[in-house]
Amino acid sequence: MRAPSLRPTRLTRALAPLAVLALLLAACGGDGDDVEQTPDAQTGDPAEDDPAAADPEVGDGPEIVASSFDFPESTILAEIYGQALEDAGYPVGRQLDLGSRELIFPELTGGNLGLLPEYLGSSLVTGFGQEPPADVDSGVAALREAFEAEGVSVLEPAPAENTNAFVTSSTFAEEHGLSTLADLADAGPITFAGPPECEERDTCMRGLTDVYGLDVQFESIGEASARLAALQAGDVDLILLFSTDAVLADEALVHLEDTEGIVPPENIVPVVRTEIVDAYGDDLVSLIDAVSAALTTEVLVDLNSRSGEGRAPAEIAGEWLAEQGLVG
Repeated sequence: MRAPSLRPTRLTRALAPLAVLALLLAACGGDGDDVEQTPDAQTGDPAEDDPAAADPEVGDGPEIVASSFDFPESTILAEIYGQALEDAGYPVGRQLDLGSRELIFPELTGGNLGLLPEYLGSSLVTGFGQEPPADVDSGVAALREAFEAEGVSVLEPAPAENTNAFVTSSTFAEEHGLSTLADLADAGPITFAGPPECEERDTCMRGLTDVYGLDVQFESIGEASARLAALQAGDVDLILLFSTDAVLADEALVHLEDTEGIVPPENIVPVVRTEIVDAYGDDLVSLIDAVSAALTTEVLVDLNSRSGEGRAPAEIAGEWLAEQGLVG
């Protein structure tokens, strides 16, 4: 795990001239007999007109370690939230591309991570072993209850949603008359490629076998691009992608409808260590909520398109925040 990085905040830069001024005043005052002591100075309380004292929590509070799963969209989202917080003066670290939920959750609940842009349904189903939520509101309520005991707060969900997408080639779909996952029951044994963690998840491989009753052979392929190449080569019949992948616009691909609902609502929802929320209060929550409100599914598709051009997540995040006027 990489160590968190921390760049200087606007607040730190703003305090530098004040520190120089304080040294000059101390030199002029000698032993202090010629300098009138204010009540604040006598008691050690911060002076009301001291910029550092106006909002000490931002400068002195805990570092917020932004984290992500190991795929580009998640990393871009972590950078978006992280850069917005940095721009407002909060101390932000990063632990990105960490892996699957099974690896990240212990780090989050153990206090080593501070903020994670989560996916609502998968967080409940995979993270806590609960049933898929019927809708966003009930899902958020259930996730808040589940995370509360772990010292993690669930903030407002974004309109943006990214679900599992079960994708086949247009050739295979036409050959077998496929438009839904249920149609695959008449296609005979099929080969399905997904990331390693997919094999044990109810929202993925287990949903295909247990809910749809499909005869499926699983192929573990970690990278989405490699899964797509295997499908295009005819080595597999079905692959897992994300519904916000720009490649789904390709007419050579068919996204099969999930008629049995094994894929739950997957709105982006930031989860933050409660100790961080308590330390910084409503200003922090309002800022994160404002970022979430600007994230739509169309935005996710656009961000992934930029990533497909080979651009770095930090660059994509900074550019989008500036476009939205969310950073100064």
